This record gives sequence, structure tokens and C-alpha cells, in this order.
Amino acid sequence: MISFFKQYFTEEKNIGIFQTVMLILFFLAFFFIIFFVFSKSKKFYHKISLIPLELEKEKKRKGYEI
Repeated sequence: MISFFKQYFTEEKNIGIFQTVMLILFFLAFFFIIFFVFSKSKKFYHKISLIPLELEKEKKRKGYEI
């Protein structure tokens, strides 16, 4: 679908429109990701960072080799 729009906009005189739309979409996605990362609490990231250690403890408890 994007290739259709790209082909349409590259044939026209105003090729800058396609570039502008893509730049705006990139910035929207970038700011959405930044907002998502900073909106989570530090407790959430601390809990997530401990998951690999908990998995190792469970494997040792069950007798699996790492």
C-alpha cells in the first residue's frame, strides 16, 4: 500500500508531500514510544529486570541444568 502512495507522490511535482508525511509518521511513532517508556514506573522496570534471576532459581530448584 505504501508503494502505491510512493509511486503516486514521486510522479507528481510536489514530491515533498510524501517525504513530509513520512517524517510526521516517524516523529509520531518516536514520541509514542518515548511516552510509553517514561510513563511506566520504576517499580515496573525493576520487576521486569528480576525475571531472568527468578527463572534461574526455579530451574535450580527443579533440578534442571543451566
